[in-house]
Parts: sequence; structure tokens; C-alpha cells
Amino acid sequence: MSKPSVAPFVALTLPMLLLACSQGASPDQTDPYAGGQSYPWEQVNLATQALTPGTNTLQYETPTYARNSWGPIERNTSNGEQKAGDGKPLTLNGRTYTQGYGVHAGSELKFSLKGTNGASCNNFTAEVGVDDEVGSRGSVVFQVYGDGIKLYDSGVMTGTSATKRVNVGVVGRQELRLVVTDGGNGISYDHADWADPKVECATQKPKAGSLDTSWAPVVTSGPLGTVLLEPDLNVLTGEIIARQPDGRRLVVTNLPDGGKFEVRRYNLDGSLDASYGQGGKATTDFGAVRDSPYAYDESYGANDAVLQPDGKLIVVGKGLGPSGSTDLALARYNPNGSLDPSFGSGGRVFTDITPLAGNPYPDRPPVDSAEAAVEVQLGPKGTILVYGSRDHIYNTRVSGTLARYQANGSLDTTFLNGGWGDVSNYVYGLSFTIEPDGDVLNVRGGPYTYIFGVTLDRIPAVGQLGGESVQFFMGAEGDSNQAGDIAVQADGKILVSGYTMSYEGGAPFYTAVLVRLNPDLTLDTSFGEGGRVRLVSEVNSTDRTIQRVLIQPDGKIVAVGETILRFWP
Repeated sequence: MSKPSVAPFVALTLPMLLLACSQGASPDQTDPYAGGQSYPWEQVNLATQALTPGTNTLQYETPTYARNSWGPIERNTSNGEQKAGDGKPLTLNGRTYTQGYGVHAGSELKFSLKGTNGASCNNFTAEVGVDDEVGSRGSVVFQVYGDGIKLYDSGVMTGTSATKRVNVGVVGRQELRLVVTDGGNGISYDHADWADPKVECATQKPKAGSLDTSWAPVVTSGPLGTVLLEPDLNVLTGEIIARQPDGRRLVVTNLPDGGKFEVRRYNLDGSLDASYGQGGKATTDFGAVRDSPYAYDESYGANDAVLQPDGKLIVVGKGLGPSGSTDLALARYNPNGSLDPSFGSGGRVFTDITPLAGNPYPDRPPVDSAEAAVEVQLGPKGTILVYGSRDHIYNTRVSGTLARYQANGSLDTTFLNGGWGDVSNYVYGLSFTIEPDGDVLNVRGGPYTYIFGVTLDRIPAVGQLGGESVQFFMGAEGDSNQAGDIAVQADGKILVSGYTMSYEGGAPFYTAVLVRLNPDLTLDTSFGEGGRVRLVSEVNSTDRTIQRVLIQPDGKIVAVGETILRFWP
């Protein structure tokens, strides 16, 4: 309920050992947690309050379940020590909060999201961190679950970490669970605060495709590079980056000397992980810079990377293959930074499409096409799906090509034309993603999108090209249309981003667009206006296009371009 009706915690049959440090203990005194001791506390409530339309301040609601590792959970104060009511004001990085919960890892709070008076709960927000009462010590992880699904993970936070804001959607959820773990190094000084926790409820659910105004738009700067959604729901951009489950990051950087690139692994504090490769770095060569017979330089190197569930890293790019041709190039690294000898030849794979495709002009001598791997995703059963470009020398046309590899680096001959296939005659606005059943969704544009719009193909996981296909306009018919990215929601609905260009008064107008299709490839008219969400137009600027689409665990849609926006699913 919205009103501040305080319901005190009532401990069940729990022995409370009251002989550790006192409330006034200084962080400089002897560690009260020596020997790993804890003072567990637990509470179960059968009767719960119901949330009302509007803002519900969560510290005035009654948890259905609560537990703590160092005395009772405190309401509106820090955890303090083992006794009830011995906490201090909730304080994070010098800011004091009048409302919230003070807990100690490991702890857990469960709340019913049942509404009353027609209320449907939409959003949970809070500010979290290690309370100032323990100084720079402590290390915890905040997690938020909705009906057992993890919606948020703060990563390890210490007494020196900046305060983080939690903002997750809970539409359709029945239970909210707030968890604090010890960060992997025991519970010493792990005093954690859920400050200003709120649940927003309304008599109507947010309209699909409406802007989530609880998030402040974030302006991006420079090339986007890799775009990753972090477990704390922040968006990471720049360079070629892969994130390990433990939070360490792998960064791939092309070096200036022709085709070599470097993989570096960074610890959580930003230092190089000396256990990776040689002093934190692993260097690989995809080729060299050379003059082509057609009077332009071809530069080789990495373009994308993805981390496998087993911790092995796959890097793809443009390579100078053993035959001297420009090939799709892949490399795979073991978790320690060494090349994986079970993958291809010594950890590298070069694929020359030209001899596989055959000579399209029998009356002319065969000429190599220039190929490059641009993007990589993990497919079903350990397969690796690579999107690349294929530059046909004879007719100066660049095709979009998909190739699927088995776990050992050999082409998966069950996919398309013996493991590969051209999926577009052009590379305009081409992007792909993989559905849970292994089918590939491939969105593509072309030079005449003002006539035909963009095309979405569903390519079977096994077999030839020729599955389902649909054409649609990102905007009005007659405008130039371009696709940017594609993503699949948990319910199977498909999001396609892009932009349209029209002319007003002789000047080109660009409008970023997000389109949603049903699983059967029909427009989802419940989304935005007739299946489309349009952003503000700008003259002479394509920056408004949505370049990447990400799906949060709570279902919210993250649109990344010149700004990062979030929409309700």
C-alpha cells in the first residue's frame, strides 16, 4: 500500500547469539566476523498487504519471506549489528536515505506483487550499495528476481563503489525477490542497503512500444563498436568486447602491422589479467596488408568476437588465407588465452568461398572474390554462425554471405549450400539473429527500398534457403527504407530497427523506426502505431537510426543509436 503503515518484523524460532561487535564498533577495530561466524535471522509471513495504484514505498510493505546473515533486517536504517533496531541512518557515498532496508549478505526479501483496486505493478526501482558505516570494506552483489527469473545483477560492489540505480520491469510478475550475496569472499562487513525501494503500479499496463520515461536517455559518443547489455542493465559500447560471467572483459584491438590483432583480458578493477596469454595479452595474425591486383589495399584483422559458454573466445574477421586469397577468418582461444588447437588448423580457420561457389562466368578465367567475416553468433549444438561480405571482382557487386561452422571449425554441411550461402545480393542494412529452434532470421535492404521496402527471411536451421519471407516498409511507402538490427523477444516476437528517409522542401529527412512482427512474420499491430514506433526526424542526419536492439531480462526493449532509449515490450 502507498501509505506508511509500518508492520514490524517478527522473528520465528531463531537463536540470536548476541556477543559480537557492538553498534559503535569502528571499521578499524578487529574484524567481528572472524572465523566466518554469522547470526542468522529469518521471518515468514502468511498474510501480506496488497499494492495500490501509484507509487508503493516498499519498506512499508510486508515481505512474505525475509532472511539475513547478521541479525534482523532493519527498516529505514542500516543493518547495524546483531540486535534489532541497532542500525544507523541508511547512507551511501555520503547521501543519507530516509527509506529502505538495511541488510547483510546473504540476505533475501520476497514481496507479493498482487495489486488491489485494479492495480497492475509495472516497475521496481531502488538505489543500492554498501553502507558507509563499514567504510571501504565489504563486497556484495545485489540481485533482483521476478517469478524466479533474474532481472538484475549489480556485479560485485564494495565500500568504494559508486551507488547504482536499479530499474526493472515487473509487468505480469507475481513475486519480487531481492537478494544480496557475499561477492565470493565471505560476509565480513557486508552491510548492504536497498535505499528508496519503490514499486510503481497502475490500473493499465504500459502500452507496447511506449517510451519508458523512468529511464533517462543516454547519449552515446564515437563509433558504437560492440554493444553489450550488462547484467546491471547498463549498455557497454566501443571496440570489440566480450564479457565473461565473472565480469572480466576481453577486448580485441587491431594492431597497425597488417592483420595482427591483440586480445587483452581485464580484471574488474581495470588492470590487465596477467594469467591470460602473455602478461594479459594474446596476439594473432589474420594476414598482412598487401596491394591487390585491383590497385587498392586490403587490410586484414578482427571485426567481431563472441564468448562460448565454456569460456572459449571466438574472433572473426578478414584474413589472408594459405592460398593467398582474402577469406573469412576465424580464431578460437582457450580460457587461458592460448589458441585452441582443436579448432581448424592450430586454432585458426580460413574459408575461401570462391572455389565453393564455382566460377559464375565459365567463359572467363576464375578470379578470387574478396571475403570478410563481419559478425559472429553462437548457433545450436555448438555451431558458430558467421555473417560476411563477398566482393565479386567481375561485376563489382558485394553479397551478404552466411556460413555455419561446427565446433571443430569445419563447415556445417547441413546448413544452406554445404555450410554457406549468399543471403543477399547487396549488403545494405543486412543483419541476422538466431531463433531458439536454430532457424536464422535475416533482414536485408537493397538499392530500391523505396519501392520494395526491406525483406525478412527465415532460413531453416537445416536445409536450403527458401523458408518464410516477408517484405515490409519501415515507414511510408515511397520513402527510402533501411534496416539496422534484428532481435527476438522471449515470446518469439521479432524486432527490426532502421530508419526511413523522405524529402521535405528538398532536404532529406531521416526518421528512426522500430518495427515489431509476430512469430508468423505478420506486423504486430499492438506495438506502437500499427506495428511501428517512430522517433523524431532530423534533417541531413542518419544518426537517429537505431543501430542495435537489445532485450532486457525483464522484457524491456533497449534501442541503441545516437541515444540509448528503453521501450515497454
